[in-house]
Amino acid sequence: MVDDAAGPNPRTDPGDPLNPHEPRSIGPYALISRLGVGGMGTVYLARNTAGRRVAVKVIRPDLAADEEFRRRFRAEVEAARRVAPFCTAEVLDADPNAPAPYLVTEFIDGVRLDEQVDSGPLASSTLTGLAVGVATALTAIHSAGLVHRDLKPSNVMLSLSGPRVIDFGIAQALEGAKAKPTAWGFGSAGWMAPEQVHGRPIGPEADVFAWGILIAYAGTGRHPFGDGSDIDLGMRIVGAAPDLRGLREPLVGLVSAALAKHPDDRPSARELLLRLIAQPPARGGPALGPAIGPAIGQVEELLNRTGEVPRPAPTRVGPVTSAPARRAPWDGAGPAARPAGPPGRA
Repeated sequence: MVDDAAGPNPRTDPGDPLNPHEPRSIGPYALISRLGVGGMGTVYLARNTAGRRVAVKVIRPDLAADEEFRRRFRAEVEAARRVAPFCTAEVLDADPNAPAPYLVTEFIDGVRLDEQVDSGPLASSTLTGLAVGVATALTAIHSAGLVHRDLKPSNVMLSLSGPRVIDFGIAQALEGAKAKPTAWGFGSAGWMAPEQVHGRPIGPEADVFAWGILIAYAGTGRHPFGDGSDIDLGMRIVGAAPDLRGLREPLVGLVSAALAKHPDDRPSARELLLRLIAQPPARGGPALGPAIGPAIGQVEELLNRTGEVPRPAPTRVGPVTSAPARRAPWDGAGPAARPAGPPGRA
């Protein structure tokens, strides 16, 4: 049954209440709550005219006033619509020409990966499902001619239907606008490839490097290049070997290959996916988890569809003690404990 009121239901709707200065609707979408604020704008939980919950990203006013940003945003939205909805948040609608441009995606109800790992590294079978799911998402994104450019734990949701990659497809629009980059360029410090840190042109290989960091982090509970300042992390990403202690084969070999310093030495997302689904089940549970395993037909369909993945055009960016293993919601051990506070979607 669909609620008549657009206000949030605290028992079922995540996010913060709208403040008096925020809109109550964007286009045909009734806003419910604020899910988060990111570098590009604000993400709202909303309902469409049929009552379905969706996520609406509304672009910042300063970016909306930038014609170069709008031009790139239109192109990126069109490419994002072509991404096959495998382990991603499907793009449902957009209006790049609105006074406040917006992008509408499927709402993924779940726990962010970083929130889950705060409680400890993932269990072996859960980690394998995560590795397969994110590699599947990257294969779909790259096959549409896009590069995610900002793959990090807060952009991976763990839902009852498996891991889902969110917030892809419009980062390149931000790179072309009059926006302020981080110290290392556009992206998130600690989750960039060496070429991104150096401000060199980036392609799908940068996402593969981020996949390697992500899986190492989820499997061990720590960043493979340590902690410290953004500059320290960037220097170690460029020049130091990753710490992969605690990861088991076959993942340690795949992660090590993904973390090669030179982009030409890394496997593609599709190659990662092929090697992952060819592996025997991990000890302690099914290799892909109950929700991922039945979707293997979709994974194979995606692989057949992407036999020749078109290479996205490189984009130049500015310079720039182990806890108990945790199972994710799809992994058959019941719902994961939800950390305090609403899951973010920014």
